[in-house]
Amino acid sequence: MGVRLTGLLLFLFIPLVLFLFVVHPEPLGLSLGAGIVLMMGHRLLARPYMMRVLPVKCLWCHRLLPGGAPSETLELNTGGGPLTARCCPGHRRPAARFFAWLDAWRWPLRTGIFVPLLLLLGTLALAAFGQDVPLPTGTAWFKLLVGVTVNLAALGPLAGRERSAPAVPFPVHNFFLLGVRNLLWVFRLVGLWWIWQGLRYLAG
Repeated sequence: MGVRLTGLLLFLFIPLVLFLFVVHPEPLGLSLGAGIVLMMGHRLLARPYMMRVLPVKCLWCHRLLPGGAPSETLELNTGGGPLTARCCPGHRRPAARFFAWLDAWRWPLRTGIFVPLLLLLGTLALAAFGQDVPLPTGTAWFKLLVGVTVNLAALGPLAGRERSAPAVPFPVHNFFLLGVRNLLWVFRLVGLWWIWQGLRYLAG
């Protein structure tokens, strides 16, 4: 239970950062600065957590796997080097298909996440310095583009084709916080909500 709660608490950094960037409560500069600090500092906590749970937790479903429990392994190539993740019997395949999908679509997915994020951060910075910028419109476009992108990523377990040691184009530690299966449901639900919000604002 402690391992799962720690993963949940570390995951909550992500919606907190998104709240600061998307809702951007006043003062705007403080929200922007706090969000950037949390985003950059999250890795310092989440990666050590990943390394601790790597041998004992199913990457797909978040279940704990004692040393003698039956499991399958999945090799991943990450920015920090190769990793060997454990999965419950039967859970390796959807995880492998998902990461192969991320690898195959890495540039569209990276573009769909990082370009809207950089544009939003730039707009927030200009607004914090008193510039007259269309912040609501920029926020709506961010929600729409990121919502579409994360729902595209969530197709991975169904549409991906397994490959040997796929490369992970995003910080891999985030996938160990809730397990990939749970994280994908967050992607789908929040992504659809953001798509609807973005379209409603832009159409209005």
